[in-house]
Amino acid sequence: MEQQPLSWSELGNLISQLTEQVRALHCREPIDRLVGISRGGLPIGVCLSHRLGLPFTPVEVRSYREDRTQGDVVLDTPEEVLNRCTGHVLLVDDLADSGRTFAFLLEKFKELTGPKITIATLYYKPTSVIVPHHYVEETSKWIVFPWEE
Repeated sequence: MEQQPLSWSELGNLISQLTEQVRALHCREPIDRLVGISRGGLPIGVCLSHRLGLPFTPVEVRSYREDRTQGDVVLDTPEEVLNRCTGHVLLVDDLADSGRTFAFLLEKFKELTGPKITIATLYYKPTSVIVPHHYVEETSKWIVFPWEE
């Protein structure tokens, strides 16, 4: 798979574009909490949280192994943490690849608190079973984020 390295500067530009999309949503439908999916969604979620003045909750969910293959989706965050995610929740990650993590979290939140969930990512891959409500770019490449180098 073709790789696309992303610089810190390019990352900043993408986050700014996503911020504007989410700010417009927040003005129409106020967001109560931002949830960042560990690991890639944490830097993006923290930036959005600061820029929009929203409370932030990190959630550790993983499916990728070190060899870049996917295994089972595993939640490593206590459900007590997820229970504070009510109302309108913005779920953020760096990209929607297979969409399995998003699908897993949508079900988990539905079981626990039933919030309205909006999904935002920097990148969306057409292979994803979940299409984010907000994303900046569509790609089929393997994105190498600056924190991965």
